[in-house]
Amino acid sequence: MCCFACKNETSGKGELILKEEKNKIKKEFTFENKPDSIVTNGEQILYHKNGVMEMRGRMKAGKRDGLWKSWYDTGLPWSETTFKDGKKSGRTTTWYDNGNKRYEGFFNDDKESGRWIFWTENGTVSDTKNYDLK
Repeated sequence: MCCFACKNETSGKGELILKEEKNKIKKEFTFENKPDSIVTNGEQILYHKNGVMEMRGRMKAGKRDGLWKSWYDTGLPWSETTFKDGKKSGRTTTWYDNGNKRYEGFFNDDKESGRWIFWTENGTVSDTKNYDLK
């Protein structure tokens, strides 16, 4: 069983870290490195206190691998991100708690890549950015 506490910007074992930067919000998880608190190989599922699934994905050799999904405690989707060997690699999409998209883009080896789209909470495109043109 994994337990998480919310913190802002500070990192530590077993904490949920929310980072907010201009036009993007990242939800990152740090797992305690205890055999009874993490699935090394196989499916990892975490639940909110109200019983709704919070996060689901596969672990391979102790690292996230494949599609990981997370949900608000209401059951609406929060994010979908693809990982390869523990690094973000592929499409990522996040949503506001009202169901509208927040941002969508691609990662390549844990770095933003290609065209990203950012929306306001009411569903209007607020910005686009091409990370390949830096």
